[in-house]
Amino acid sequence: MTAEFQVPSPLVPTRENYFVRYCKQHTDGTWAVVDVSLDTLRPSPMSKSRRTPSGCLIQELPNGYSKVTWVEHVEVDDRSVHNIY
Repeated sequence: MTAEFQVPSPLVPTRENYFVRYCKQHTDGTWAVVDVSLDTLRPSPMSKSRRTPSGCLIQELPNGYSKVTWVEHVEVDDRSVHNIY
């Protein structure tokens, strides 16, 4: 997959990442969705970041809602980010 990540600010450049996604449902009904970066296989001169294993856990709640826990790990070359950040 290819995704473009944006921060709603003109001071932080857009980042593009290339990754694979793996989904698995556990025996308790919880879903795990994991993204693993492939940026080292397809480097982009525009991308100054690399996603390390990231993803989410989705748990169904008894009231019909879902609880989502999201974890994002990114290595970033922040030299192009404004000092305010």
